[in-house]
Amino acid sequence: MRNKKIALFMLAPLTQGGGAEKYFIDLARNISGRGFEVDVITMDEAFFGKFGRLLHVLVCGNFFRKIPVEGREKEESIKQQLGGSNWIKSSWSNLSGTLSRYDIIYAKNEIVDLLLLKMIGYKKLPPVIVGVHTPVFYPSVKSLFSKLHNFLYQSFFYKWLLKGARCLHVSNKFTKDLVDRKFDVKSRLVYYPFSAKEITKNSEENKVNIDFDKNKFNIIFSGRLSEQKGVAPLANIIAAIGKRREVAKKIAVNIFGKGDEKSEKIILDLKKKYDFVQYYGHMENKFMPSILNQQSLLISTSLWETLPYNILEAQALGLPVVAFDIPGPSDIVEKKTGFLVESEEEFAEKMISIVMGDVTFERREIIENVEKKFNPDKIYADLLNMFEENL
Repeated sequence: MRNKKIALFMLAPLTQGGGAEKYFIDLARNISGRGFEVDVITMDEAFFGKFGRLLHVLVCGNFFRKIPVEGREKEESIKQQLGGSNWIKSSWSNLSGTLSRYDIIYAKNEIVDLLLLKMIGYKKLPPVIVGVHTPVFYPSVKSLFSKLHNFLYQSFFYKWLLKGARCLHVSNKFTKDLVDRKFDVKSRLVYYPFSAKEITKNSEENKVNIDFDKNKFNIIFSGRLSEQKGVAPLANIIAAIGKRREVAKKIAVNIFGKGDEKSEKIILDLKKKYDFVQYYGHMENKFMPSILNQQSLLISTSLWETLPYNILEAQALGLPVVAFDIPGPSDIVEKKTGFLVESEEEFAEKMISIVMGDVTFERREIIENVEKKFNPDKIYADLLNMFEENL
């Protein structure tokens, strides 16, 4: 593998700032730091703008409103985080030639990303490993969008998109089982590598200028404001806690993230109604460890995930977590590191039990769980072995 070149491919620019983008940046930096040549390949802004327009027309009926392509993260910061790797933006006409310069391709599993590779033809490309960073199944579906997602990602069309890929890289046990039962492609379960030492270092080097009330029990929610991240359950849980005056006066719920207008309005309404709710909008990823270090609890109301970065970051810094018992969080959180719950009512009660001191968690035990389960040296070796097996 030493002389082999690795391409990490996804459609969206890295400045979009999601979990997959963060994973690709970390993967590129750490593999290149181990002496391998690895670059991140994305589509350029012109292509992404046209794709965004098409998506907005089909989903929102938005024919004329501006489509933001610049993303939430700063490009200069992204390039610094990449270390010895490069971020290459490709046009559609240059994509085949760009990818062909590498020995193996690691691609995100979204439909459009795979469709681009399929249009070129897997046989014309180096071996392709598909990383599952978008769930292929949403366990909790209510909206038309989520039902459509499950239909598409279980369809013959999606299976056709995967045909020709060498391997599926999955990051939680549920997806491993689902893929092995439903898809005719081999899979490999490898968790995300995560360094508690690195995240602690980041928290010290990238300080944020926010004064959290040290007299309060600070609770953080961080993530894109959307159906997936559970904005509706979050509102219900906050409302339930708001009825408990003895709890409400002790806490500050600090919400970080941006999203669709409907979800943002829900959060703004919560801020107006409850004085213990604070809304900070989007914060650059590099500042999140510093913010997490000033909190006492992270809550994740996500309805579906792969392996959520916000929970990994929080636990690597010793924060307990309350989350719904779904794939992803259930691969990270254990009894000694937090609570996995089945309902909104149980969620609120577990939060209250932590705030009131009825239940406590040992910070060192939480960090040790991350260090053991997501050990970067072992997992990077597993990932490189996966690449080598599929050359």
